[in-house]
Amino acid sequence: MKRIIFITIFLPFLIAACSNSDSSANDPQTHEETTEQRENDDKDNGNDNQQDKVVENSQGTFEMVDLERDLGTFESGPLTIQVSDVSLISGTYTDETVIQNLEKEDVEYVSIGTKISTRNEDILFTRNHLSLTTGAGEEVLSPNEFMSDDLSKDILSETDLIRVFTFFLEGSNVEEIDEVTLHIQSPLNSEGEPVGEDIVVDVTF
Repeated sequence: MKRIIFITIFLPFLIAACSNSDSSANDPQTHEETTEQRENDDKDNGNDNQQDKVVENSQGTFEMVDLERDLGTFESGPLTIQVSDVSLISGTYTDETVIQNLEKEDVEYVSIGTKISTRNEDILFTRNHLSLTTGAGEEVLSPNEFMSDDLSKDILSETDLIRVFTFFLEGSNVEEIDEVTLHIQSPLNSEGEPVGEDIVVDVTF
């Protein structure tokens, strides 16, 4: 159920982002070379792509207020995490199942897309290893369990594992956020000891 919700909400945003890039942007090296040109084109055309930022579907209505992509690839011991995108989203849910689980309709949240892999599958690394702070001083201790992808020892492998994590904000408006920091605690071994260094990812919008 959760996976269906993710696809329903985030896929239109991802399609819109891809449609604004040329086909060569799928290559990370080419993407870096073309980003500046696209930004200049948007400024010259006065195009803020607002038509791509609002999605209305069976889950509700959601606006992508801001988006940063390709935040880098980070390592902690045997774990590798690529932070693919970080977006600020404001929305209103109409789906009763979601509303019952979240106990609210109107939401402000930070969505973080990642690719995760490990050279050692015998480690402990879960959603609880992730936390978020905003430039406004709000701290979210872990991604929302219902609206975030699962992350457990059973599914970690050497193959890139695509995972999206949702951090709901309680005291912040995404319109007013200009920076967030993703904190990633080191994975643990079977004895509960860190096997790497903590990671800090600063994102400026």
